Amino acid sequence: MSRKLDNSKWEEYINKFNSYKGKITLKDFCIENQLSKTQFYYHKKRLEKANSKTTVFHEVSLKAEIDNITQVSKEIKISIGNAIISIPASETALVYSIIKELVAKC
Repeated sequence: MSRKLDNSKWEEYINKFNSYKGKITLKDFCIENQLSKTQFYYHKKRLEKANSKTTVFHEVSLKAEIDNITQVSKEIKISIGNAIISIPASETALVYSIIKELVAKC
C-alpha cells in the first residue's frame, strides 16, 4: 500500500480527503487511493508544519565579551556567531549600552 509520492501529490491527496468533509473515513479513503494511514498522517503533519508561518524563537547566548562591533559609515554592524545585525549609527550609544548590560547580566 505504501508508495513514494512527491509533496504536490501528497497535497493533492490531503486536499481531496479534506474536500469530503466527513463523507468518508480516512481508512476508506486510504484503501480507495492505495495509501497508508500512517503515511497520510505523517505527510499531512509535515506539510502543515512546512506551510505554517509561525514565528519561532531562537535563544542566543552571549559570551562575556562582545564578539565584534564595528561602525561602518552610517550603520553599526554587530556580529555574534553567524548573526549579523545592522543598526543606524545614530543609535550607537544606546545599542552599545544595551549589549554591555546584557553581557553583564548573562
